[in-house]
Amino acid sequence: MTILIGLVSPLSIGLADHIGTNVGRRGRLLATVLSIYVFTLLSTLILAVWWGGSPSGSDLVLGSFSGVSSGMGLIQLYRGYTTRGTGIVGPVAAVTGAVVPIGVDTIVSGFPSMVVGSGLVVGLIGVWLIGMKDPGAGWDVIAMKHGLASGVMFGITATLLGLTGDDAGTWPVVPGRVVAVTFVLLLILIRREAVWPHRGTTRQAVIVGMLGGIGLGSFTLAAQVNLAVAGLFFQMAYGVTVLFQVLFSGERTTRIQLTGFGVAIVALVLIILG
Repeated sequence: MTILIGLVSPLSIGLADHIGTNVGRRGRLLATVLSIYVFTLLSTLILAVWWGGSPSGSDLVLGSFSGVSSGMGLIQLYRGYTTRGTGIVGPVAAVTGAVVPIGVDTIVSGFPSMVVGSGLVVGLIGVWLIGMKDPGAGWDVIAMKHGLASGVMFGITATLLGLTGDDAGTWPVVPGRVVAVTFVLLLILIRREAVWPHRGTTRQAVIVGMLGGIGLGSFTLAAQVNLAVAGLFFQMAYGVTVLFQVLFSGERTTRIQLTGFGVAIVALVLIILG
C-alpha cells in the first residue's frame, strides 16, 4: 500500500512539471511559481481535511520549514532549466534530491535489507540515466551548481516531510505551502517583479497546483512509513516529466534515457520484492 501511495507522487508531480514547464517558458518565472503555489495550497488543504490526521506542533513546524526549502529548490531548478538546459541540471538535481532522504533514513532507521538497498542504488542509476538527455554536454559548473542547489533543497523538503509522525496525515504540507507562498511573494516584492503571470495561464496554474498538492500529500504519507523508498520515488518524477514531454510535446528521447526507464522499472521490482 505504501508503494502504491508513493507512486502517485512522481506521476502527479511529473505531469505537473510537464505542464508547468510549458507555462514557465512564457516568462515571469516567480509570478508563475507563485500562482502555482497558491493553488497547491488550496489542494493540500482540501486533501488534509479529507484524509484527516492529528498533527503535533513539531509536525507543523517541520512542514513549515519544508515550504522554504521547496520554494528555493523550485526557483533554482527553473533557473537552471531556462539558462543552462536540462541535460546536466536535471539528473544532478534528481540524484542529489534522492540521496539526501536516503542518507537521513539510513542514519535514523539503519541500513535497509539487501534487496531494498539494491533497489535504491539501481533506482539512483536509473534516475541519472533518464536525466541524461544531452550526454555530450560536458561539465558545466553553473549547471552543476543549479542542479546541486535544487537537489539539496528538494532533498531537505522530502526529509522534513518524511520526519513527521504517521498520525499527522497530510496536514504538515499545509503550513509548508503557506510559507512557500509567502517566501515567493516576498522575493517578488523585493525584486519588484510582476506579481501576476501572463494572461491565459490561470487554467494551467490550477491544474499544476492541484497535481502538485496531490503529489506532495501522497509523498508525505509514504515517507512517514519509509523515507528512503518514498524519497527515491519522489525524484522519479523527473522521468515521468520526460515521458510526458516525449508523448505530448514531440520531444525525442535518447537510448540512454530509454535504458534509464528500464533500470527504474528494475529498481521498482526490487523494492516491491523487498
